[in-house]
Amino acid sequence: MTTVDFTDTVAIVTGAGRGLGQSHAEFLAARGASVVVNDIAGADAVAAEIVAGGGTAIASAADISTPDGAAAVIDAAMAAYGTVDILINNAGIGRFTTVGDVTVDEYELVRRVGLDGTFYMTRAAWPIFAAKGYGRIVITTSGNGLLGAAASASYAVAKAGVFGLMRAAAIDGAPLGIRVNSIGPMASTPMAEAFVSAEVADFMRAEYPTSLVSPIVAVLASADCPTTGKHFDAGGGHVGTTFIATAPGYFDRAMTPESILANWSRVVDQSGAKQYDNAIESMEMIELAKQSTVTA
Repeated sequence: MTTVDFTDTVAIVTGAGRGLGQSHAEFLAARGASVVVNDIAGADAVAAEIVAGGGTAIASAADISTPDGAAAVIDAAMAAYGTVDILINNAGIGRFTTVGDVTVDEYELVRRVGLDGTFYMTRAAWPIFAAKGYGRIVITTSGNGLLGAAASASYAVAKAGVFGLMRAAAIDGAPLGIRVNSIGPMASTPMAEAFVSAEVADFMRAEYPTSLVSPIVAVLASADCPTTGKHFDAGGGHVGTTFIATAPGYFDRAMTPESILANWSRVVDQSGAKQYDNAIESMEMIELAKQSTVTA
């Protein structure tokens, strides 16, 4: 069995002052990583705990929702350790409001931290990874963004956006030795508990501790990471993949709105669906649809 070890590697974990980020930072440090604990609050305490436990860590309170803040986190890592090998994009803010009720201020706050911050951090770390021909990036998204959920308009936008970033970065990074994947965690965190009842919070703490998400993060952050461009759901002792697939659908060069409706069962038929590594490859389905569709 392969042992996942992070000796002589440097990891940045954003949003690591509590919750999932703290768990990831502590997990990586316990396995030998030198860690930059980034958060606008709580980073000093987490870094101190890691050091007190025999690990190596520094704190960064830089605000990653700005380009300068993201650059400051990278600069801190380079000043302390001389390089960066791993970026765990964990920082995010949860607000759960319907489309009809969401305010511009809420939307911009959630977007700046969850989407913009992830983009700025990835962009800032990229030249280091590219120059050394190695890098690991883990992006935190959510089922809210991939599948949707009630009353989660601003949060869903941010989480869907970082999923798109993961897919694009994985394609760009593949020839450079950079592997990029995402996780959709299910875990009890201070952020999650703020939006549920006390009873649900107690259940989440018992059944979905953050410690059961960090192992897949470690796999995706390791030199042994076996994949790129993939999404993994994790929580409560489970890990599995969620993916986008393309189906053949309906083909008719003379199609009209009426013919589409007449062939609606073919349009939505998911049989024969395939996964593709990028949008260009998915155009294969047009040719497959030509071969399989009989127009009405």
